[in-house]
Amino acid sequence: MKRPVRRTTSSDLTLLLSVITTVIATVIGLVYYVYSSQAVTRELTAAARQTADELSRILVQPLYNYDQDAAAGIAGIYLASGRAGWIRITAPDMGEVFESGARFETTLPVLQKTVARDGLDLGVVELAFDDAPISAARRRAVWTTLVSVVVLLAIYMLALRLILRRILIAPLSRLGSRLAEISGGSYEGRLDPVPQEDLNEIVLAVNRMAAEIDKRTGILQENERNYRTVYDSGNDAIFIHDADDGAIVDVNQAMLEMYGYSRKEIMAVDVDALCMNEPPYSSAEARGYMEKALVEGPQVFTWRARRRDGTLFWVEVALKKARISEMDVILANVRDISDRMELEEELAQARKMEAIGTLAGGIAHDFNNILTSILGHSQLALLKVGERGELREDLRQVERAARRARELVQQILTFSRKQKQVREAVSLKALVFEALQLLRATIPATVEIQTALESEARVRADPAQMLQLIMNLCANGYQAMPDGRGILTVSLRDRQMAGGEVVDLKGGHYAVLEVRDTGEGMDEKTRAKIFEPYFSTKEKGKGTGLGLSTVYGIVESHQGRIIVESRPGAGTTFRVFLPVTDETRKSEPPLSPAVGLRGDKRVLVVDDEDDVRLLIQQVLEHGGYQVDCAGSGIEAWQIFRDDPGAWDLLITDQTMPEMTGVELVRLVLEVRPEMPIVLCTGYSSMVDGERARELGISVYLQKPPCVDELLHAVRAALNREQAT
Repeated sequence: MKRPVRRTTSSDLTLLLSVITTVIATVIGLVYYVYSSQAVTRELTAAARQTADELSRILVQPLYNYDQDAAAGIAGIYLASGRAGWIRITAPDMGEVFESGARFETTLPVLQKTVARDGLDLGVVELAFDDAPISAARRRAVWTTLVSVVVLLAIYMLALRLILRRILIAPLSRLGSRLAEISGGSYEGRLDPVPQEDLNEIVLAVNRMAAEIDKRTGILQENERNYRTVYDSGNDAIFIHDADDGAIVDVNQAMLEMYGYSRKEIMAVDVDALCMNEPPYSSAEARGYMEKALVEGPQVFTWRARRRDGTLFWVEVALKKARISEMDVILANVRDISDRMELEEELAQARKMEAIGTLAGGIAHDFNNILTSILGHSQLALLKVGERGELREDLRQVERAARRARELVQQILTFSRKQKQVREAVSLKALVFEALQLLRATIPATVEIQTALESEARVRADPAQMLQLIMNLCANGYQAMPDGRGILTVSLRDRQMAGGEVVDLKGGHYAVLEVRDTGEGMDEKTRAKIFEPYFSTKEKGKGTGLGLSTVYGIVESHQGRIIVESRPGAGTTFRVFLPVTDETRKSEPPLSPAVGLRGDKRVLVVDDEDDVRLLIQQVLEHGGYQVDCAGSGIEAWQIFRDDPGAWDLLITDQTMPEMTGVELVRLVLEVRPEMPIVLCTGYSSMVDGERARELGISVYLQKPPCVDELLHAVRAALNREQAT
């Protein structure tokens, strides 16, 4: 390692002034050099022109007389005298008259003069001149310059070192020593005054500076202690980034606790390690936000951060440009919002399910009206064609398809809409059939579904939740299959379990639902997290991570257990253990055929759908009733108000524009409290069977009703009115 060169102010000033003196002397020498060269050149050029003029006049006579020898003699005289270094004489009639020899190199111009007499060109004389005097003048100028520079430098160096050492170097040395003490933290000593006024001002300023630094250092140390206390006591993590390269300059204690690093470790950590590092939460996006904070101002955004152990969590980040210790920095205030984001995710999921339920209800309302027409007209047609009609079997197919469509609509409504949990003894086998029928339309045809449903056992459960459990497990299975190809196997069997055979599961009779797929499988680390909320192995945007956590919650709430077996490349198997019950499901007695349910009462039918209204009219008229129709609640109210006793029964739809069925019922019952009423609806968030009874409605009928159901509902409503 080289030792540093020891320099002093005296040597630097001496060197600087010496350089200045040398430059000045050199410039003067160059001016003298140029001036001397130009002066000699001008003198020689003037003499050469004079010689050329003189020679051109003397040569007139010899060239006029064609006397070549005389011309050569005259040229020789000029060459011998040294007034010209080279001469050549040419004449048009004689050619080359004289040339002194080869022409030499010279910095002076070659002169050319025409020899003429009485307007007649007799010839041309060319002359070249020696520039040796110019070179001699230049050498003299160079030597003069060198001598001047050397003399001046010697004088300056001797004088400056003596003067500077006495009046400048000694005071500056003392001043430098004192400043070194101040920089080392010693503020108590003071410098003595010096005679020089300007230097003394510096000495006094240094003394004041030492005192002020001593005072402010104490204040800063106290402020630093207070700042660090406040800085480290907050709950939010604080980062200080260098504005130029984004490197971490400092962090607070909350950051170390939030991210799991030590202070020594965090200073070597790159931004990549602190974020999810996948778009839109990668280091590139993070640096983009920093650039915006520098150019556009403060930035606030949510972010997926990464702890030291690799776990991800949600944070809210506020970036702001600042200046600390003469350095441009970016302050990042980071707040852990994982709990809030989880609540928002749950709320969003709840709203999504609510929206799905509302959408399903709207679709069900319109679809049920269509099914009412299809189912009702097919049954009317069956009644008309008789037992041996040619079209009877075709009409039976239409009726069966309509009934199946009605069942599917009811399944969708049961699955999607909010309703109180009603646990009853249900057949898992029947629910599996229903779930697979719903899923078959969404599962790719390349996925083969195999079933082995051996158990006929019943479990005490909420049917909607059981449907959700089965569908989530099946959907998870087929989504795990690469390229949408594979086999999904659903099996159901009975099993007598011993206590402790499955963790925390009592001994007894259980129904075991097994869903097995031929997908990619999972490793042990993934398998340990699959029931955690928001954990998902799917790509972003293709899953919420709530499906299996919901399944787990449903199983636990039904006193069951769920276990999973999986290996990478070997698929996954879910087994759900649910306790079997000996209860039987309560069911409504089957309806008797509508034969004999004829009547002669007068009925007011209200529905905004023409097809539905016409169908109900035809069914009732076929049953012997007198029917009047209204296309809206307002129209029905106007008709009824004019003659309240004219009708024995009111049949009204619930969902109608301007006035709903419930609103119409309230008005009718205010006028005629004992009026029998049948309320028909495909789906309504405002009224259900219990609410209908509270309103005084005799029969609550779910759309689409078949002919037998409609006639039974009419008879039940009329019989209830007669009983009262």
